[in-house]
Amino acid sequence: KKLIWPGGSLFITTINKTQLSYALGIVFSEQIAGIVPKGTHTWEKFVSPEKLESILEPNGLSVQTVAGMLYNPFSGYWHWSENTSLNYAAHAVKSRVQEHPVPAEFVLKGETEQLRANAYASPGMHEELKK
Repeated sequence: KKLIWPGGSLFITTINKTQLSYALGIVFSEQIAGIVPKGTHTWEKFVSPEKLESILEPNGLSVQTVAGMLYNPFSGYWHWSENTSLNYAAHAVKSRVQEHPVPAEFVLKGETEQLRANAYASPGMHEELKK
């Protein structure tokens, strides 16, 4: 079953795995400010753009764009940014030819978390990435 056809796009939004994202995403937003409920974020599920690319590329997806995203809790709006240290969006395109897909479990070398695909991925791809 094909989740993304050759030439098709995959859009993923997620949280980068940095000290800053831990401090603001978990400590501040969950424990101090209460912007989101405690336990909303799991540090082990945060993924860097480099790790995301290392999962996608062996599976025939070429990352085209990575853009930072910043949330303003006072206005309630998201804004694009060059800074990817907190949240980011990635756009990848499925190659026309794929030799042998590599399961993400192999790429992650035993890590329990794959990705948190939040936006625009098909439900099937979201489930595949959660394995």
